[in-house]
Amino acid sequence: MQKAIQLEEERRRAEMEASRLEAERLAAVRSKEELARQAEDQMKSQEQLAAELAEYTARISLLEDAKRRKEDEANEWQQRAREAQDDLVKTKEELHLVMMAPPLPPPPIYDNIDDNDQDEAEENHSSYSAELMNEGIDDHRNEEQRITEAEKNERVQQQLLALSSELSQARDETKKTHNDLIHTENVRAGRDKYKTLRQIRQGNTKQRIDEFEAL
Repeated sequence: MQKAIQLEEERRRAEMEASRLEAERLAAVRSKEELARQAEDQMKSQEQLAAELAEYTARISLLEDAKRRKEDEANEWQQRAREAQDDLVKTKEELHLVMMAPPLPPPPIYDNIDDNDQDEAEENHSSYSAELMNEGIDDHRNEEQRITEAEKNERVQQQLLALSSELSQARDETKKTHNDLIHTENVRAGRDKYKTLRQIRQGNTKQRIDEFEAL
């Protein structure tokens, strides 16, 4: 706001200076006209009259140029004041939006790893079915990208499988579900969904179906 007020004051000073120069120009014009009348009345010499007329003509030209520059300067200050006002309004609007924005949601709370074992086995089975159903739709490049991502994460998956195996051994055998038994058998056999999916994709259609049903 202070900057906008300062710009407005500069614009006013430029306008006042332009008005002063205009008054001087008019005074020079009147002097020129008066000299012309005096030339007619007093019959001054032609050389003296021409010199005085040339002097005032040059002065008028200079004053007109100065007035034009001051007017341009006043317009420039006015434009800057308008831009400063627009920036102030925009800043207030952005601040209002930030103040009115809802707070961020709290981070999700995850269950412990024991509760996720059964969900992981079900998710693996659903993933096999969905990927086989989409086999004729996904192009070769998407398959290569998924395999590449799987290879990148293979080390992490092996660590998770080892941890799951240790947790499975620590459980009470009487509390294991059917999915727990399947998961334990897959770990003992060294199977995981990424390796199995690659093996299925490498065979023909019949081999793919047989290997998937063997799961």
